[in-house]
Amino acid sequence: MISYQLTIVELPNYVHAKALGERTPANALRFLEEAYAACLKAGRDALLLEMRFSGPSLSTMNIYNVLSERIPDGRTLRKIAYVQAEFDNLAMPHFAENVAINRGVNVRLFQSVDSARQWLSEDC
Repeated sequence: MISYQLTIVELPNYVHAKALGERTPANALRFLEEAYAACLKAGRDALLLEMRFSGPSLSTMNIYNVLSERIPDGRTLRKIAYVQAEFDNLAMPHFAENVAINRGVNVRLFQSVDSARQWLSEDC
């Protein structure tokens, strides 16, 4: 299994970041850091996070800790669309979304990349 692989695609209105690998707190944190850095580099204020990590869901404490580190940067973006392809506990992606929203990040969880793209193309 790939421990971590990142793909970044700069599009006219947003950056699409896709990560593959093991679902660990370190990989989740790295993904969010590198995706945000790609937005800054590209001069974009919107981000599509496509998380394709495998393995058991992170605990609520791990999710909270990872997001707590990244929330200040997340607030600087206009929109963040979040797609999690694989999960063993549906509550965890929703928990992550709620933690970020409750701390001022304009993030939405989507079931597909297409629906995330559509939301990113809409005006705020």
